[in-house]
Amino acid sequence: MSRKGNCWDNACSETLFGSLKVERLHGQRFETRRQAKDEAIAWLLYRTRLHSTLAYVSPMQRILRELAQALERVAQEAYRPHVK
Repeated sequence: MSRKGNCWDNACSETLFGSLKVERLHGQRFETRRQAKDEAIAWLLYRTRLHSTLAYVSPMQRILRELAQALERVAQEAYRPHVK
């Protein structure tokens, strides 16, 4: 942490929570805290929210792309002739 009064040390978290409030939670009413938590987690992880660090694709799209690439590598290795 930096000295008192330096606002740059929490800029990333401020941006994240600001986006969460505006994009997902603003104006919604939840019956339980669990529903609110589930909604926030869904927004953070699985929905169509685009991430600059993931080349502007959603986390789910990134997971599916990596899974497809891994399956393709496994399939290529399975059909490669084994030479001793």
